[in-house]
Amino acid sequence: MSRPSFLVTVNVEADHLGQRPFSLTTESTRCLPRLQTLCEEFGFVPTYLVSYEMVSCPRFVEFGRDVIQRNAGEMGAHLHGWTCPPFRLLTGDDNFHQPYITDWEKQAMREKLHMLTSKLEHELECDIVTHRSGRWALNDQYVRLLRERGYKVDCSVTPFVSWRKVPGVPGGRGGSNYQTFPYKEYFVDAKDYRMPGGSSLLEVPVTIRPIYKNRLAPASMYSLQRMALTYVHRATRRLFPSVAWMRPNGNNLLTLFQLLEESESSEQNYVQVVLNSSDLMIGGESASQDAIFGDLEQLFARASASFKGATMADFYAEQQTGADEPALQSV
Repeated sequence: MSRPSFLVTVNVEADHLGQRPFSLTTESTRCLPRLQTLCEEFGFVPTYLVSYEMVSCPRFVEFGRDVIQRNAGEMGAHLHGWTCPPFRLLTGDDNFHQPYITDWEKQAMREKLHMLTSKLEHELECDIVTHRSGRWALNDQYVRLLRERGYKVDCSVTPFVSWRKVPGVPGGRGGSNYQTFPYKEYFVDAKDYRMPGGSSLLEVPVTIRPIYKNRLAPASMYSLQRMALTYVHRATRRLFPSVAWMRPNGNNLLTLFQLLEESESSEQNYVQVVLNSSDLMIGGESASQDAIFGDLEQLFARASASFKGATMADFYAEQQTGADEPALQSV
């Protein structure tokens, strides 16, 4: 039996976007070689999900091309609507309000996705098949555009988490609500991306688990979460008011180990680590650079005993082998 996959995903975006900077900088690019070296030391192959401003940075392009040429990782897309052309303002200050990509109308979404994908493929000289939306935003219309553009994998779903109360456009709906979504990989339904179906796009949700009485809940307690029913939604929200992410911050190593153990015991096909390029900087939002890398080294050492390294494209190929319709579909 094949070992489960250890998926390292990195949101490569302008520095400290959570602080809503007036101008965009790309200094966090300097930290990526250290992460790449650490991944290679333990046999892991990261997937870098890259925003428009970062692929416009010559330092990152040099780094990304080297990773691709050595087959040491994958490059994917990370679309923030307000940093990617063509620019069409939705508010008086989009840098401050940071609209979700789903706040734009369909044609603007299509043009921005095309612009980012084309820029990535031109600068990095590779196919782009993996996507993560900025601010974790999806809707059915946007998922159809991903399929239209030929994407194979999306990894924007954050199970057990709702972004509804996190504003984008003032007076808008806020972000996506993933509280009742599957927490395992699934090929999305062609009409409803919330449900497993027969399309060619594989959704790989972030590894997030609910916490029950200060401990990770066993899989048997939240299996009903996959049922998108109102009463289940309410029940899971009461039972699991908080969650644990597989996202190192320099102060959560025990939680990361627990998430690995839970995935092993429940026989998941993968664990997905989430990093942000700004987290790797000294003075980052969560912890210092050394604390983050120290925890990553221990996490990678623990994971290497039970998991195999894989990019998102690798994981897609493995899942596609058992799919009913392996060929890509157009919409």
